[in-house]
Amino acid sequence: MIGSNLSVVATDACGWPNLIKLGNGDLLCTYFNAPSHGLIEGDLVCSRLSRTSKKWKKVGTVAKAESGSNRMHLAVGVNHRGDLLCFSSGFIVKENKFVGFAGHWLSRSINNGSNWKVDRNPNIPNKLKQAIPYGRIVRLSSNRLAYACYISQGRGMPSESWLCLSHDDGQTWTKTYKLGKNDSNEVALCSVGKHQLIGVCRTHRDHHLKICRFLESKRKWLEGEALTLPMQHPADLIRLGNNALLMTYGIRNRGLMGIAFRLSIDNGETWLAPCVIHQFGEKARDIGYPSSVHTRQGIIYTAFYTDFEPSIRSIKARYRVLVKRWDIRDWVTPKVKNKIFNKTTARRM
Repeated sequence: MIGSNLSVVATDACGWPNLIKLGNGDLLCTYFNAPSHGLIEGDLVCSRLSRTSKKWKKVGTVAKAESGSNRMHLAVGVNHRGDLLCFSSGFIVKENKFVGFAGHWLSRSINNGSNWKVDRNPNIPNKLKQAIPYGRIVRLSSNRLAYACYISQGRGMPSESWLCLSHDDGQTWTKTYKLGKNDSNEVALCSVGKHQLIGVCRTHRDHHLKICRFLESKRKWLEGEALTLPMQHPADLIRLGNNALLMTYGIRNRGLMGIAFRLSIDNGETWLAPCVIHQFGEKARDIGYPSSVHTRQGIIYTAFYTDFEPSIRSIKARYRVLVKRWDIRDWVTPKVKNKIFNKTTARRM
């Protein structure tokens, strides 16, 4: 551990980490293991933090890249049966440039990430086979799962995003619903009930975050309001308890680099003012992509990556993946704290 609240998952790793809580209470962090913003070869690997340990331990290779390519994008979740699933994609790289797409794969683990079986041709709609997965694979009712992916047309061109659904616990993925009106990528999904999903999208034009809502009765996404200023992205979105949602996101404005959060106590209808939980300083140039889990009442673990961390002097590596442990009760008023963590909520968690 570094200090009392910051731990190192990996060094020499750009990251884009994805953090989940396993059924036994351990934490699993999946990330890109190369010290580059995707311009060199590298794999997706995972490290685990045991409930009885203070150190992260690498446990498995989620998706090993083919020669001349990388696996740098990911969407991770646990299905209804308890299997770990990871959709991934990457690029063919040459001389520090992207020269091709390396495929949309699905990895599966039945032993908490120690071993993974990779399907390089998963049963997904054809139009998504060139898409980039992002965020979480979320569980819905009746053995259904959902994840989000997008296609970027390049700098200065719009991106398109889709929700993709499975009705057989992740064996096949058949239904797609477009969202974001051609101005979205990197969608963070969260289920807020049996028949409603929320997606927080990174917009394409100025890179702020906006909210979208999916109502099954309407079978379409409804556009919502902006949640951040430009260059404050991308998001992660989790439930805390009774109607409470936590959105963590990166602040990527030069000179203000940090990790922030916004909180909703009415399932995303309204949002409290933003708070900054971590700052990287003026030397940071590439940071963010927080991914959070709620382990017990109020305690949050948030993974992120950075190319500069002022509190760590002993690590010479430029890129590293870190996890911050913090307590949301330190950041909200007693009234809000009681609203989230009342006795009814505590029994449910």
